[in-house]
Amino acid sequence: MRIVEQIHHSTFRIVLYTTQTHYIVELEAGPMRQAYKYDKDKFPDVPSVKNTLTEEWLEELRLIFNDMYTKWSATSN
Repeated sequence: MRIVEQIHHSTFRIVLYTTQTHYIVELEAGPMRQAYKYDKDKFPDVPSVKNTLTEEWLEELRLIFNDMYTKWSATSN
């Protein structure tokens, strides 16, 4: 796995990786991290992956991250 690009975003640290068969998009905010696999058969290049990172989708993920953090904080205290 190697890093292809780090994508600038105001809320998330977004890193795009590549493997032989997948692109992997890793999103990180605070202690929370999620990764999404994109099959290269369906997403053959970097622009096709980046086109999925819409502001609407990233806003939904921000809400999910906030919920994850709230639950994690409650169980870790």
